[in-house]
Amino acid sequence: MRLTIGIKLFIAYFVITGSIVWFVTDKVSMRVTKGIDEAAEDVMVDSSNLLAQMVGDNIKDDQINVKKAHQLISKYLNREINASIYSVTKKNPNLQVYVTNKDGIVVYDSTGKRKGKDYSKWNDVYLTLKGEYGRRSSAFNPETKDPTAEQKAMYVAAPIYHQDKIFGVLTVVKPTVDLKPYIIEQQKHIEEYAIYLFLVSLLFGAGASYAVTRGTRKLVNYTTALSKGESVAAPKIRQVEFAELSNAIEELRVDLEGREYVEEYINTMAHELRTPITGIRATAENLLMPMSSSQREHFVNNILDANKKMDLLVNRLLKLSRIERRDQLEDVEKVDVETLVKEVIAAPSRIGNITSRSIKVEYEIDREFSVKVEKLLAEQAIGNIIDNAIDFTPVGSTIGIKASESNTHVNIQVFDQGLGVPEHARRQIFRRFFSSSRPDTGKRGNGLGLRFVKKIMSLHGGTVSLKNRFMKDGAVATLKFPLS
Repeated sequence: MRLTIGIKLFIAYFVITGSIVWFVTDKVSMRVTKGIDEAAEDVMVDSSNLLAQMVGDNIKDDQINVKKAHQLISKYLNREINASIYSVTKKNPNLQVYVTNKDGIVVYDSTGKRKGKDYSKWNDVYLTLKGEYGRRSSAFNPETKDPTAEQKAMYVAAPIYHQDKIFGVLTVVKPTVDLKPYIIEQQKHIEEYAIYLFLVSLLFGAGASYAVTRGTRKLVNYTTALSKGESVAAPKIRQVEFAELSNAIEELRVDLEGREYVEEYINTMAHELRTPITGIRATAENLLMPMSSSQREHFVNNILDANKKMDLLVNRLLKLSRIERRDQLEDVEKVDVETLVKEVIAAPSRIGNITSRSIKVEYEIDREFSVKVEKLLAEQAIGNIIDNAIDFTPVGSTIGIKASESNTHVNIQVFDQGLGVPEHARRQIFRRFFSSSRPDTGKRGNGLGLRFVKKIMSLHGGTVSLKNRFMKDGAVATLKFPLS
């Protein structure tokens, strides 16, 4: 199965959009995690400095009052809290606190596990004793080797001052796992927004893909119809590039059709006129010879007959040329269907041919019914179909004409009792200059009549068809005029 350009574009858009959304979501999630860590660190800086100040205010005899610090900090850590932070409920402070002296030895620890240990080499204590900002990210449990992100804790220290000198360090400890609920909550929202963004982008991509596919499909259908020799209008396409391509194809088609049209006309005229011209020349040469009056009259009539055929051919070509250059109707009027058919049948040029055959007319329209047509063209279309039926119907046979109404069209059908449409001619009967031999004389027409009818019906927004009758001899031609 070959993928269309629209599907290929959609797949490419899907992959690119999905990759971008995934990349942005991943980076935003990382930035949110870092932002929460930074916000937590900011709060820990405030907390450590507040506690350090309180511990510094209770130094006596150049000694940190550990008992007082214990009372103060333990009361703080044991406070009951009922805070709802978005979807996370906080019940009590979840910090740990330890205090070191100016030598970096832990003199107080809220957990009791670090007391007496030398923390002078840890960054939080080491940097703070030097007068710098001290912080570190290490394992929450000092015994854990190679801790994961969830096994780590943030350590933020603040100096304890006594007599304007750094007398010790107070460090607050926050396990990173305590921040995870907030990170998960934000990541969930980010993922939801990412999904919405992806779906909206996908819809946009689908719309763009559909537009491209629709434009290409119109061009493909248009060029396919042209390749089959069909007369089709250039499609209307919104996309600028496709519209320009369609216009270029249409201009090329018009140019090529114009050249082909001229070539066909010249070839047809040369072919059709060659026979009567040759006949006229031969007859004229015979007239130079001695002959009786009756023979001379016979040859003169032959010349007049050949001239009549040439005049008919030239007029038909001129009519077809004029109508094939038109793209809309002129002088449209309401015409009663029954009256229209009667006037065509009663035309002086047709009445003589009809007398040798019978005409049976049926109207399946119970009321006076009108259609909007260019009357002269409508008469010519119906007349051509009737003339065609006369040519292919043996003398003494019946030609049927039937007018009927449907929900959308008025149908005028002409039935003959000839030999029907040969198999090889069914796809070519409406081609310019195509004709079949008449059953009575074996002669061919000029192949312009049905082409002329098809163009007239196209101008009216209708159709014409010619096919063999079902279970009967002959063919039926159907003209469909659309209702107003």
